Amino acid sequence: MGSVEYYMKLRSFIFLVLVSLWTTSVCSGETYNRNRVGNLGPLPTTGQTPLQTLRLDIVPTRYDILEPGQSEFSLFNSWTNRWNRSDFYYIDVEILRNQLEFNFGIGGKTEIGFALPILTSTGGVLDPFISHFHDSFGLNQGGRTDYPENQLMVSFINESGEEIVILDKSNEGTIIGDLSLISRSELYQGNGLVKTVIFSTLLRLPTSQARGYYGSSGIDGAFSVSASFYPAPLYLYSTIGYGVFGSGSSQFGLNLRPYQWTFFMAAEYPFTGGVSLILQQLSNSGTTVDSPDFSSPTHELTFGARHRISQHLMVNYGIIENLYIFKNSIDFGLLFGLTWLP
Repeated sequence: MGSVEYYMKLRSFIFLVLVSLWTTSVCSGETYNRNRVGNLGPLPTTGQTPLQTLRLDIVPTRYDILEPGQSEFSLFNSWTNRWNRSDFYYIDVEILRNQLEFNFGIGGKTEIGFALPILTSTGGVLDPFISHFHDSFGLNQGGRTDYPENQLMVSFINESGEEIVILDKSNEGTIIGDLSLISRSELYQGNGLVKTVIFSTLLRLPTSQARGYYGSSGIDGAFSVSASFYPAPLYLYSTIGYGVFGSGSSQFGLNLRPYQWTFFMAAEYPFTGGVSLILQQLSNSGTTVDSPDFSSPTHELTFGARHRISQHLMVNYGIIENLYIFKNSIDFGLLFGLTWLP
């Protein structure tokens, strides 16, 4: 990627950030602000590379632990557009991911929970908007306008030179993904610069009737260590995670990496009332061993806000952009979520 294209992409992201800031300032008002360790926390988001759906997602969420008997219900939604074409693959798909999550404090500075994704794949409606947006900011279309808009196609050329179609109009629709079991334990809580250190484990079970692009044939496991910091007036968060995949090293004729590293950083600024502005980056190691583009790490930047409406309800919203490596992740994405504490 040339320096001119990079700065044009950066300019477009800054424009979206400014629009989000204006929207947040208009909508914030005077709301309830419940003090908690790490304030409101980062925006829950998953890796957005088209092959990430084959794997367990290490999702940085909260950096504190629920009290014994306390519960939390969450719905995290992402709507992303993926488009790219090369001699090795053709990707044109929009994915709407709704993830239901429930967590419960069991005492001993530990909580347990589960997460269940509901995924919809479609040709979508965002292609015209993205094309016009690229034109407005002088960004390269990358061949997007040479193909029909709002198609549904995910295909790869395997090592034998055969085209493997993973998604097309024949399997468009909504499926329930694999169930993940979660546990989080607090290793440290302090009043200085370091506020908390959390150890998390995740286990994804092959419970979905769907296989292939959205369902695993084995058990995936992961662990992560997270820390929150408070160099006032900011709250800072970091996570490092490692996952191992039990579904084998080959799917669709692709040579998949049997493990994944995840690195996450976020900064939260208490903006007004019960609203915090959040800028964060999620990086995952490449999903394939030797395939063009997809063996490289992904780096996805998210800007958004968490808005505590009341003592019990919090709303999340944000935008996702891929500023560094265009070809192995999304063009554009939107985040929305609700968290309910009874």
